[in-house]
Amino acid sequence: MKNKIARIFFISAGVGIPASCILLFLKIQPVYTFFYLFIWWSYILLLDSWIYLQTGTSIWIDRPIELAAFLIPFSAFIWFIFEALNLRLHDWVYIGVPRTVWVRWAGNFLAFGTVLPGMMVTENFLETWGVFRKNEFSLFFQDDWSPRAALAWMFLGLLMILLPMIFPKFFFPLVWGGFVFLLDPVNAHWKGKSLLREWRQKNWNRTFQTLASGLICGGLWEFWNFWAGAKWIYTVPLSDFFMGKLKIFEMPVLGFLGFPLFALECFVLLEFAKNVRERASKKQWGFLSAACILFMMVMCALMDRHTVRAFR
Repeated sequence: MKNKIARIFFISAGVGIPASCILLFLKIQPVYTFFYLFIWWSYILLLDSWIYLQTGTSIWIDRPIELAAFLIPFSAFIWFIFEALNLRLHDWVYIGVPRTVWVRWAGNFLAFGTVLPGMMVTENFLETWGVFRKNEFSLFFQDDWSPRAALAWMFLGLLMILLPMIFPKFFFPLVWGGFVFLLDPVNAHWKGKSLLREWRQKNWNRTFQTLASGLICGGLWEFWNFWAGAKWIYTVPLSDFFMGKLKIFEMPVLGFLGFPLFALECFVLLEFAKNVRERASKKQWGFLSAACILFMMVMCALMDRHTVRAFR
């Protein structure tokens, strides 16, 4: 039964991608405005169903409740964190977004909800092809991780996040990596998946795979965003200083270096959230979930005021 569902998903997504592109170039609504949603969810479904047909594992078919109730909402929450940082950094703005509030806010949630699933299926795709095949060694290996070393990494991560807030013109790139050093030591302490612990073991496969998926997804984000009706454009302060007017799609060339680092942050933030969920009571998790929903709604309002430049 699941194989049949996977085949249906694969064919549907395989048709959905070219169909979305055709409707985009014909400027047919709602695809023209919401092209990003149509193309990214088709991409996620295509890769995930293909992976299931090859390996028998899938985040969409095997864990639909986990996907809908945790992964997609937390993916949106992660990007809203960076939207909050962007209120200070002013690195990008949005144009062509719908005027109707509930449509615009729902679009935000669904668009940002593709971030983690998109990177995860890309990583799984690389894993299926044997590219930087990772292992789970760090879950069981007990090294000499000291509280002093953990605090030093966490201080570095905090500094990487605070400096851009204080001096955004000079330190804005540091936000793409700060959460790795801030929260990964906590994941290691909780005996979870930890990049820093794997680095200490000289096990780089997971890191290389995550970096590669971030670069692939970053390229797709920029390529598909460039043609969409509702899109982002960049106002990165130092892009002209370093690279003149040279861009690939809407992104200054050096900006592509941020996508692999962002992928590492997403990995660490997701593992941190999983660890918190395991340790929290149902009441505590419910409170945290409600706080996250409130935060996302507040951020939608703040984005409308400060980040959205033009409505359609």
